[in-house]
Amino acid sequence: MAGGCTVEVVRGSPATLVASCDGTVYVVDPGHGRKRAKQLAKKLRGSGSVVIVVTHHHSDHHAAIAEGLADALTGAGTSLRVLAPEADAPAVADPRLRVLATFSYPLDPSSPLLPFRAPGVRVDEAYSPPASVGPLEAVPLPGHTLGQAGILAPDGTLYAADALFGERVLERYGAPYHLDPCVALESLGVIEGMLPRLEAVQPSHGPLTPAPEAQGLIDANRGAIQALLNLILEETGREPLDSGEIAARAASRLGAVPEPGMLMLIEATVRGSLACLSRQGLVEARVEAGRLAWRAVRG
Repeated sequence: MAGGCTVEVVRGSPATLVASCDGTVYVVDPGHGRKRAKQLAKKLRGSGSVVIVVTHHHSDHHAAIAEGLADALTGAGTSLRVLAPEADAPAVADPRLRVLATFSYPLDPSSPLLPFRAPGVRVDEAYSPPASVGPLEAVPLPGHTLGQAGILAPDGTLYAADALFGERVLERYGAPYHLDPCVALESLGVIEGMLPRLEAVQPSHGPLTPAPEAQGLIDANRGAIQALLNLILEETGREPLDSGEIAARAASRLGAVPEPGMLMLIEATVRGSLACLSRQGLVEARVEAGRLAWRAVRG
């Protein structure tokens, strides 16, 4: 017990952090699926007050709320509040915004093309990291989404959300999804700077990692992001390419899973990469053969 709280991690993809503190239970990213909703409802049975803290708007991190968890808790008389980062809260509440913000395609939120689907979730309160969420500390870790937060528990565990991925995820998907990969690199630096005061780091999708071992995971994530940026500069240095062409080459070279939803995520990450490389003056846009094409800027 630390700071009057008992902290545990419920394994899964994503994992869920649960902190029981002086009569209130804080649940960070309950995950998705009716099985997960039932599992957490059973664990939280008898709790008088539950605060669900969502780290960012992606459906797989909060769908369980609408898939039975909220109904089970309120039906049992539990007081329930849902918190989300201010920049991401609108997309947590509105699945249409969520899909658009993630993929840049205005797909129907129930489309089978989407890797994850979930209805909107009522957000009772928006928080703006850095901020205190009861005994927890919300740390700004944007890049994966505009407003993603990490959550530091009183026992020194940092729930890093999707600012950090486990090695199996990096191997499976090749290029980790980030709305803005350059900002995601900065967030990795934030986690790195926190390591001396942490006990452990919990990626949403990956195992709990003792802080002394987390540097290797940070380096692996940094390397995966940088590999995509370097690939884009290499390919657009040969010839002007549009974002779809770059995404196809990236998926092939990085060994990404050839599924529509995963390829859409890679294309969105490529667009974010082009935006940040453009800010740095490393690529430029031009019209080539009637399409918007990108070319590396030669030094």
